[in-house]
Amino acid sequence: MNKPANASEIIDNIKVICQCKMIKKAAYKKLIAQGMDSIAELEKATGAGSGECGGKRCGPRLREMLNNPG
Repeated sequence: MNKPANASEIIDNIKVICQCKMIKKAAYKKLIAQGMDSIAELEKATGAGSGECGGKRCGPRLREMLNNPG
């Protein structure tokens, strides 16, 4: 049986980090937990940074997540 999600998990599954590709915060948190530790790795794994804004919106958000995981 799955354990109920806490408020933070619910928010992470709703909050969009990459607006061009509609990638949620939870996806990035999972990749970071698996050991990805650079924006380049996250972009390669998800396609972030390749949308119409070229990473101008998600880049700073990804940098913040890498600097403050959790």
